[in-house]
Amino acid sequence: MFDHMPRPELWTRIFALLGALRTMLREAVPELFGDIAGEARAQLVAITSLVRRYIHVLAAELALPPLAVGVPAKNSNATPTKLQPRREAAFRLTELISPSKGSTASDGSDTPFIQWAMMLEAARRLNAVLADPQKHALRLARLLRRRKGETLKEMPVPGHILRRLPPWIDALLCRLDEAARPEAWAGINTS
Repeated sequence: MFDHMPRPELWTRIFALLGALRTMLREAVPELFGDIAGEARAQLVAITSLVRRYIHVLAAELALPPLAVGVPAKNSNATPTKLQPRREAAFRLTELISPSKGSTASDGSDTPFIQWAMMLEAARRLNAVLADPQKHALRLARLLRRRKGETLKEMPVPGHILRRLPPWIDALLCRLDEAARPEAWAGINTS
């Protein structure tokens, strides 16, 4: 399953970080999770940002077939079909969303057990994304073809969280952010 991931130089580092976080969460005592919740939350925020940028890098490398031109969207004589309710994706591929939509991860105000359970679930979803990144990259490429404008925040991880992380994670975030948003970095890396 994990033998042929695209861009292994990026994937392996992200997967190692996620594996360490999942191990920490599995070994934690849920009722005492408050002691390590801040560290776990900082890692989760960074890993989520890394995964999102990794998927953006993969999506930029995809060549989608051209959209069909001149094909009617719907036959006017067709029997109306019942619309399926929109299903919320397990992992949001963009960061810039309306402020009314909330996060599914705990912000620290829940009980330690709830925080632990929510972070464990968030880590499980990230693992599912990394298990099949091409599927998510294709979904993002299709979304980006329809949608114009920024999809990622300028600062991948807030400074107060970044200070809690080792410098190599910051370097990896910068590398992935540069690859995911090359136009934003265009004037910075001139030699």
